[in-house]
Amino acid sequence: MIILPYTAGDFDGVVALWRETGIFKPYNEPKSEIARIEKNNNCLLYVGRETPGPEGRVVASVLVGHDGYRGWIYKLAVAEDQRGKGYGRRLVQFAEAWLIARGMPKVNLMVRAENPAAQDFYHHLGYETAGHAVLGRWIDKGDTDLTSAEIDVVVTYMEMTAAPTRPTVPLPPGKHALLRVENPTISFYRFLYNTVGEQWLWTDRRRMSDEQLIAQVDHPEVELYVLYTGGQPSGFVELDRRPKPDLNFAYFGLLNEFIGRGLGKYLLNWAVDQAWSYGPQRLTVDTCTLDHPRAIGEYQRAGFSPVKQVQKRMLDPRLEGYAPMHVIPRLPEILAN
Repeated sequence: MIILPYTAGDFDGVVALWRETGIFKPYNEPKSEIARIEKNNNCLLYVGRETPGPEGRVVASVLVGHDGYRGWIYKLAVAEDQRGKGYGRRLVQFAEAWLIARGMPKVNLMVRAENPAAQDFYHHLGYETAGHAVLGRWIDKGDTDLTSAEIDVVVTYMEMTAAPTRPTVPLPPGKHALLRVENPTISFYRFLYNTVGEQWLWTDRRRMSDEQLIAQVDHPEVELYVLYTGGQPSGFVELDRRPKPDLNFAYFGLLNEFIGRGLGKYLLNWAVDQAWSYGPQRLTVDTCTLDHPRAIGEYQRAGFSPVKQVQKRMLDPRLEGYAPMHVIPRLPEILAN
């Protein structure tokens, strides 16, 4: 048996295996279950094949994951005509090694009471029946109060209707280069977006598939400019010329290590000048209370004016897995009228 990570081509084989072995339950729809697994960085589904490659039959599976404190094993299944070959033991040992490599000191699993054969199997591998009651509740049926899982956000919409009359903002001392990135690769764009936006809970682009993202950033009327300092990226600005006759500042920001050096003022004012060179009717940008606390002020100094504020409630992106839990969102604040 060859143990390999699950791929989309394994779906039919996995579902057939789960049906055959009785671990499939009608309330656990496999397509949505596997979709949740694939979105989670703390667990992986593995399949056992008779031979490598897509032509090999799926004869076993195991789902292994952890919650940061303990490891868990689920979906252990071996085809009936392949039992007695030690495949189940191999999958358990593989899952345990996966968890040890991630620093988990203990592994837990659950066995249905009506499956004594599975309990015997795990007992022979050294697993003990824990003296704990397993409690459960379906939380996706619409009766769960999400108030504590939501955060308040105030979005400020800003515009500039005429090119500013001011001297050019000089670059701060140092070795800098400002370059347009044409046909950006997904990996480079995600590096910029994720690194700059992580502390401000930027998640819109994190939610996109690679195909969706490339359709956004590789458009001929979307321009990505990256500022380099000492040979490494220090910030970027993304100009979107598609909302004609307007031009939108889609994203703007600096890597955390370069904030406070005057680079942001230079890059923002350069981007404003570059945007006006296309002759738009107006420039637009929006920012929210999750962004840098000086964001609105910097946009105003660059020539933007607030035109509208909207208060929203959103599911905390940290709980969805799109942002790290150590980032603390700022409390919303409303501009004075």
